Amino acid sequence: MTTPEATPNHEPEVRNIPDSKYRLILVAAARSKQLQKGREPRIRSASHKPTRIALEEVSQGLVPFEVLPPRESAIPHHEDGIISI
Repeated sequence: MTTPEATPNHEPEVRNIPDSKYRLILVAAARSKQLQKGREPRIRSASHKPTRIALEEVSQGLVPFEVLPPRESAIPHHEDGIISI
């Protein structure tokens, strides 16, 4: 079974809708920082708070993002998952 996540052999794909609540928060946090630095909102919102505007934009699919492949850990691991030093 293949996942939509980027694999080492594939380029990351651009998405508009987060596939989890965790990713929604990460993307909205990054967008909120952009708004705080002066970027223009992509929607009209009743709220003036950058975080609320960012959440609305991401929920509506207006903030494209990429899912990058996981980086290799610098911490060595043993085969059974226990960290070896």
